[in-house]
Amino acid sequence: MISRAADGKEAVKPDGTAVRYHLFPEYEIHWNELPDGVTQQWHHHDTIEETVYVVAGRMLLHWREDGQERTEELGAGDVARLGTAPHTWENRSGDPVRFIVFKLVLDGVDKREIFRNDKQLD
Repeated sequence: MISRAADGKEAVKPDGTAVRYHLFPEYEIHWNELPDGVTQQWHHHDTIEETVYVVAGRMLLHWREDGQERTEELGAGDVARLGTAPHTWENRSGDPVRFIVFKLVLDGVDKREIFRNDKQLD
């Protein structure tokens, strides 16, 4: 199955962030472009786990963990697994930041061995 760019649902949030959503039966992937000077509203999910992969640019990730607010700068190639923690991201870099968000509803089963060993050559 191929989901083309045109198949995704596009939106521009009130803060100017451009998003393209691709929703599948067991997960969602969305591409984001966060303009310079924008901070997304704090949010969290009760069931959905979010993982962010930065494609281009730099942004600050803020999240709350163990009663404390934490901040890390992320750049191209960095991955942040947020779980269900409250979080936001902020762009103070002077350029747009492009990143992909993976939204998953996980079952708690460790599947790393499957990912490592499931490829079969034909």
